[in-house]
Amino acid sequence: MRWLVSTSLAVSVVSVLFLACGSEAGPSSLFDDGEERRADPVPSPGTFPPAQGAPCEGLACKQVDCGGGVTTTLTGTVTAPNGTLPLYNAIVFVPNAPLEPLADGASCDRCGAVSGDPLVSAVTDVNGKFELKNVPVGDDIPLVVQIGKWRRKIDLPRVERCVENPLTTALTRLPKNKAEGDIPRIAVTTGRCDQLACLLPKLGLDDAEFTPSSGNGRLHLYRGAAHPLSAPVPAPAPTGTLDGSALLTSAALPKYDMVMLSCECGEHNETKPPETKQALYDFTAIGGRVFASHFHYTWAQSGPLATAAQWMGSPANPENPPGPYLVDMTFPKGDALARWLVGVGASTTLGHMPIAQPRENVGAVVSPAQSWVYRDRPDPSIPRSTKYLSVNSPVAKPVDQQCGKFVFADMHLYGGDVQPPATALPDDGFPTTCSKELTPEEKALAFLFFDLASCVQDDSKPPAAPVR
Repeated sequence: MRWLVSTSLAVSVVSVLFLACGSEAGPSSLFDDGEERRADPVPSPGTFPPAQGAPCEGLACKQVDCGGGVTTTLTGTVTAPNGTLPLYNAIVFVPNAPLEPLADGASCDRCGAVSGDPLVSAVTDVNGKFELKNVPVGDDIPLVVQIGKWRRKIDLPRVERCVENPLTTALTRLPKNKAEGDIPRIAVTTGRCDQLACLLPKLGLDDAEFTPSSGNGRLHLYRGAAHPLSAPVPAPAPTGTLDGSALLTSAALPKYDMVMLSCECGEHNETKPPETKQALYDFTAIGGRVFASHFHYTWAQSGPLATAAQWMGSPANPENPPGPYLVDMTFPKGDALARWLVGVGASTTLGHMPIAQPRENVGAVVSPAQSWVYRDRPDPSIPRSTKYLSVNSPVAKPVDQQCGKFVFADMHLYGGDVQPPATALPDDGFPTTCSKELTPEEKALAFLFFDLASCVQDDSKPPAAPVR
C-alpha cells in the first residue's frame, strides 16, 4: 500500500514513519550517523521512506518516494585507476550492510552476488556509465565500485533527494593503491618479447604497489626464460627478481588472484614440465585467472585446455599481416568490446581491431571456449584464425560450477608502442621506464584484463547487476 501524503496528514505520517524505522532504538545500521531524523512539515518532493510492506532497515529508511515517476539517482562513469579509461561491466551499488573482507589468493567468484547486501545496484554500460535509481538520500551515503577483487568504497558527502546526483570519476574510478580499496594480488612473468608488466602502470596503479614477491605490493614480477636458448640473454627484470620457476608451482600459484605470462620469444618447454602445466590449470580450476600471450600457447595445447581450441602452435609460426582483425560481436561481451574499442579510440571501424604484431598459433575455438578476435581465411573451408580467446575452468563443468578463467592473446602486446621492447621492459627503473600511453592492443588487453578479473558467468548472456 502506497503512502498517501497531504499537508493535513503530514504530522501523523511522519510519526508512523519514525516508529517503523526504529528511531527510538537509535541508529539502525552501521551506516547511520546516529543523528535524529528530521522531516519538513510537508515532506515534499518525496516521502521518507517509500512503502515497503514491512519496517525498513538501515539505509532503506533513507530511500524516498518522489512520486510522479521521479526518483533519486546517482550517475557516473567507472574508470580504471588512471581515471580516464572507462570500464564495462563494473558493479556499482549502495551497500546496506558492512562489506566482507576479500581474501588474497585464488577463490571461486561467480556472478550473482556481492557482499554488503546491495540496496540498489547496476552494472556499467559499454561507455562505463551507470545509473542507480531510488538511492538513499542524505549525508555520507556509501557507494561501492567493484570488478572481481578490484573494489573501492567511498562515502558520498551528500545525496540530494528526487534529483540526479552526478559523480566525478575521482569518486568512481577503481583504487590506485591498497589505502583506497581492494586490489587483486597479481603476478607477472617478464619476457624479452612482450611487456605485460607495463600494462598496470599505464592503467594507473601506484608505483608503490610494484614490489618483489617478498613485498606487500599488489603486483609481483618474476623473471621469465632467457632468449635465445643457444646464446641466453636473460629476460629483463629488476635486480633481485625471482625466476618464473618460483611462481609456477602448485604451492605458489594459489597465493595469487591473477597471473600474466609475457612472451618469452619461444616455447621454453624446458622450464615447463608436465607437473608445472598441471599446476597452472589447477590454479584456474580453483578460481585463478591467467592471461597468456603468443608462445604461451604451449601451456594450453596439451592437457585439459587442449580441447578449448584448434591449437597449432609452432616455434616457426608465421607472422600475420597487421590486420585489422574482426571482433566477434555475436555474444554480448564481444559486442561490447567492439563498441568500446571505437569509444576509446582504439579502432575507427566498428567490429575491427588493429593488431600490429599478430601470430598464427590457434584456429577455431571449441565450445564452451569463446573467441573474441579473429580473422577469416580467403578459403572458407579453412578454419578462422583466432587472436583472442577465453575459457572458463574447470572446462568440463557447467558454468555454475566453474571458478576461474584462462585467456590467450596470439600477438605481442607491445606492438605499436613508441618504445622498443628492450628498453620498455622492466628494469631497475620499473615502472617509470614503461611508456605512458596505451597502444590499441593494450586498450583491448585492458578490456580483457578487467573481464578476466570479473566474476565468472555464462558469456552467452549479458552481464546483470547482483540482486539482494
